Amino acid sequence: MTRGRQASNANLSRSCVFLSLLFAGSYLVPLRGAALKIRADELGIQQTPRAAEGQSNNLKSGAARSSGDHYLLLVTSVNASTFTPEKLTQFDRSAYEGVAVPFLNAYDTGPIPTAAAMEASLSEWKKVTKKDLWPWVYINRMMGQDPARKEQIAKYPYFAKIQGADLEDKAGAQKDFLQYWQNAFRAAKNTQSPGVVADLEFYNYYPEYDPTILAKELGKTPQQAIDLLRQLGARMADSAAADYPSATVWFLFTDLGNPSWKVVDGKPYYASPAYVVQGMLDQIQKARLSLKVLSGGEVSLAYCSTSLEQLRMKISRRAAGFAPQIQKYGGALELAGTITLWNEPAGKTGWMKQSCSGSDAATVEDLQPYLEVLLKSYRYNWIYASGAGSYLAFQPESAPRFDAVIDKAKARVASAPAR
Repeated sequence: MTRGRQASNANLSRSCVFLSLLFAGSYLVPLRGAALKIRADELGIQQTPRAAEGQSNNLKSGAARSSGDHYLLLVTSVNASTFTPEKLTQFDRSAYEGVAVPFLNAYDTGPIPTAAAMEASLSEWKKVTKKDLWPWVYINRMMGQDPARKEQIAKYPYFAKIQGADLEDKAGAQKDFLQYWQNAFRAAKNTQSPGVVADLEFYNYYPEYDPTILAKELGKTPQQAIDLLRQLGARMADSAAADYPSATVWFLFTDLGNPSWKVVDGKPYYASPAYVVQGMLDQIQKARLSLKVLSGGEVSLAYCSTSLEQLRMKISRRAAGFAPQIQKYGGALELAGTITLWNEPAGKTGWMKQSCSGSDAATVEDLQPYLEVLLKSYRYNWIYASGAGSYLAFQPESAPRFDAVIDKAKARVASAPAR
């Protein structure tokens, strides 16, 4: 079941115009708006506003154990109530190795689930499925609202108390986020999950991807804001390593491949989320932690491509963009791939009808070669299953057709001669 509702056509048009202006000058121009805005819409968030390429040969905690040492993760807009025995039984028949589990979604502001409560649920679900269950944590918990959106501020008083982002814990939101982060890793370790899925999307206020805008909201200089983002990443690394030293942190995107995402007065900046990941990786390196970080590709690959040639081009550009970071952080950082699937043209609605209409793949069967390219390029991949593509991964009337294609793609890759 998909949470929330799709944004109106007018709102989506405004978002696309805003994003095209905001991200002009980068090769990610057509990708970010088509990726990061998508899951915001499906969560019901109306806002204006990821050959192995530098892979490590060291799989620390991942359970990449099928299809020639490949790991496939399902990410879909559901909540914990989805994980009933019937739906888990259906999912257990799939070719995935794991699924992201959000105990709180991006806009939830209720009490933080305890590690014991999360562990109890995960353990109960593990009686039904052999798949890995990855807790999914959103950084949006500590993001303030767009000051221009008065109705959102009134609707979510928790976020109204946050100015920009709670990077100094003035509103207590950073404390909540870090508590949830810690509990997720404890639960993951105790239920033998490979790690935690981390979503750095600024659902509340997309313009703060620009560090200069974030700095203005915080009343800081850009460098001070960047330092606070890096400090948050370092705390996240220390917390994760304290409870689960060998965990994998699977970011849906990191933006580390674009150091000149924004240029202000001749000074280049990454997008704000990249500095959180930088802080984490620097701390992993400095403290010699065993954590592994995956960069998921939601931005640099996006969910759909017009052709196999375009997908290969994006993979190549991404490798070049990330090369300095891969060299710097070595085995601590690895690139993962992503894609979305749809059943057929008539099954596309909402964002997918608009953003993926140019693809030369008409059906999910036509998307099999795309999956094979990703599986050959990355050891870790995730599929975004969306109702906008009529892909309901836990429903027996939808899932089997998609599962069959995924099975075939994995089998072909596993049987291909080694290069």
